[in-house]
Amino acid sequence: MKKGTKKFLFLSVATLAGMYAYNQFVASTSTKKNMLPTKNGSYYSWKQGNVFYTKTGTGDPVLLIHDTNSASSSVEWSKISKRLQKKHTVYTMDLLGCGLSDKPGLSYTNYMYIQLITAFIKDIIKSKTSVVASNLSSSFVIMANQLDASIIDKMIFINPVSFHSMDAMPDQQSKLKQTIINLPLVGTFIYNLLMNPKRIDRQFRFIYYCRPQLISSKTKDAYYEAAHMDNSNGKYLYSSLLGNYMNIDLRHAVKKITKPVSFIISSDIKANYKTAQEYRKLNSNIDITYVSNCKLYPQLENPEKVYQIIENKLSN
Repeated sequence: MKKGTKKFLFLSVATLAGMYAYNQFVASTSTKKNMLPTKNGSYYSWKQGNVFYTKTGTGDPVLLIHDTNSASSSVEWSKISKRLQKKHTVYTMDLLGCGLSDKPGLSYTNYMYIQLITAFIKDIIKSKTSVVASNLSSSFVIMANQLDASIIDKMIFINPVSFHSMDAMPDQQSKLKQTIINLPLVGTFIYNLLMNPKRIDRQFRFIYYCRPQLISSKTKDAYYEAAHMDNSNGKYLYSSLLGNYMNIDLRHAVKKITKPVSFIISSDIKANYKTAQEYRKLNSNIDITYVSNCKLYPQLENPEKVYQIIENKLSN
């Protein structure tokens, strides 16, 4: 028994030491390229943490909100903001838990981001603004508009999230997943294994882009770096997504939208047509523009086309 116990303890200590060493290796190497741009950047001191944002250009304000996952950041809008700033005052922000913003150890919820967007517009932009949002983040803007319609002008959503994908609520199984990822050593190790360069490359090739030859290594590096900023504390956002804490029923809020709302939909994602029509059934005023040869992030894959669509919607 004593021999067995000693062996077990030795293996346990060695395993934990290996996890710690791997976590330290990721922390020291993942962000050394400094791929997340800080030019024109400032920090908004919000109640839950500091939020990194940029402000460029002059004209009517436009807020660009990136998709919500732990590798996301305002890098998603780098090719669009340069074009929009010629005619607009363009704001980008790294949502809390993403990019250069703080990554506090809490449960990230849809309502938390609704509050953040609302507060940012009121405190930083300080005027009614048009908002362009991507995928899951479109849900925050829809709900923020329901909370206070006076702060948002036009809304443009790129591949908005489907109603069905937002139906799952936190349960015992999803809460267990969150708890495991939130563990200080083991959870960080699992997260670091999952958020590796090869996995991010696969996401770009099979989810984000339709044409892999257009993928920039610098953009992939920026996503990898964003995932591991602040000692990989992006894991708290990741665990909240696993725990279904970001989900909310959007249907009632979509029905009540009375202001201009436009969708930019990638036709190369099979489920997108159905998703767009589900929104359209609830609100016939939604304008839909389809783009081809793009997947989840046409703003990265075909920025000129997406810019032209956005500019057209903002100017009408």
